Amino acid sequence: MKQNHLLATFKTFLLLSAGVLLASCAQDGFDEESFNGTYPGFELTKPDAATIIVKPSSDKQSQTITWDAVEGAGTYTVSVYLGDAQDACTNEVVKDQVVRVNYITVPRVDKTYYSMTIKVNDNVPESNTAPEGVTEFSWNTFTIDVATIPGGTDLSQYFKENPIPVGYQGSDITYTLEAGAEYTVDTLDVDGYIFNLVSDENNHAKVKFTGAHATIVTGSGLTLKNIDFECSASDAAFITLAKKPKATPIAANLWNTDYDLYLIEEPIAVINCNVDNLNSFFLTDVKFTYFPATILVDNCVVHLTTSANNTENAYFYFYTKGAGGFAKDLTVKNSTFYNTTDFGFRYFVRYGGFSLDNVKDYFGWEKNTIAYENCTFYNVCQNEGQWGNYNGIYRATTSYWVMTRCIFWNCSTSGSVPRRFLQGKGDRGETATFLYNTYMASDGTFQDPQNYDQSGTNIEEDPKFANPANGDFHISASSKQAELHTGDPRWLP
Repeated sequence: MKQNHLLATFKTFLLLSAGVLLASCAQDGFDEESFNGTYPGFELTKPDAATIIVKPSSDKQSQTITWDAVEGAGTYTVSVYLGDAQDACTNEVVKDQVVRVNYITVPRVDKTYYSMTIKVNDNVPESNTAPEGVTEFSWNTFTIDVATIPGGTDLSQYFKENPIPVGYQGSDITYTLEAGAEYTVDTLDVDGYIFNLVSDENNHAKVKFTGAHATIVTGSGLTLKNIDFECSASDAAFITLAKKPKATPIAANLWNTDYDLYLIEEPIAVINCNVDNLNSFFLTDVKFTYFPATILVDNCVVHLTTSANNTENAYFYFYTKGAGGFAKDLTVKNSTFYNTTDFGFRYFVRYGGFSLDNVKDYFGWEKNTIAYENCTFYNVCQNEGQWGNYNGIYRATTSYWVMTRCIFWNCSTSGSVPRRFLQGKGDRGETATFLYNTYMASDGTFQDPQNYDQSGTNIEEDPKFANPANGDFHISASSKQAELHTGDPRWLP
């Protein structure tokens, strides 16, 4: 019965996602493996199952399976199954899909078993023949469910009394908060663990910061999901990268100086959360040179209330101020950031000064992205604020910029949003994507995107927010923004 239920869920997901997944497979950043026939006319080998890597997407809705390329191969035939590969064909996720690359991307469901087969095909133009048999591989998407924490608990005290077992370091672990329950927290330090703190999707747990410097500390993967946070008591960042990292640094010599680089390979993700009365950074480091591979904010509402009294911690929302660090991929989507004070932050994102060229030999990174998709921003970086500052990456052809279907109201008032997003470097060709954005000033006029947003799709029409002073950003049903489904989707009529 459980398997049938999973299958029904999966079929629905596949129908909705097929187009997106096909596009993802074609453009997900992997280089195609091409073979020039240096060794034609021989029998090919099979991929070694021990080399197969399964990597979930940052929102854990899809997964990419990669295997070592077989030299001389032309194509592979891949099948992915729910459960055992030998089960009935109704368990198929992908059946006999022929690919020319050494990876495939498919949907992902938590707490599910998967298996796959990879068959190397004849490379007829090179007279290379397929080996006998297939490579078989199995995996699952179960995390370690460590505990459900009772409502009314102070989380800082809970983890002092119930420390995370050291043996879980490097494992994907989950702590669950009871649906609708209330919690308090001062500082919650989960550095060293791939840590998930989750609650019920339809009845969020509520966590109240109580200390003047309350924050969530990590130096590894972190997922916060289905939780409402109340941060008014704290003048510290919502998420702080660890002051005393447990990870082993990568020694590097950059700019004729020795550095310790801290790579965070697993995503830092905040999904389906509300963050209320945030007085400081959304995410920052303190001292060390951090390089998060992925930062994701998805389906969140963030209420910003920083005042001029907190200027020490009040200039940037995403800030890697340690010696040169930056995030490889930062994505903010389906979310709202709004400020209800007169104080304006200087930047939405500010990175350290290193470039991709500086660190790619250490991390293997080939490109980096900053993406804003279907978001509503209100009073963010007003009063001469700027949207971005990232001296190390903004000139590079390996940096990609995405700003689509977003509404900006009184944002980045020191120059237009797209200009400051691209840090004054227009004409980026294929590395910048703009579509259906609104750049509205507080006086009802519109920012000129000039040669930065060259799409010609910017919308110069008032979305007529319902009640922005009270956090209601529903837009008018007759607006152009509604017609084109722009802004945070929760506010569509």
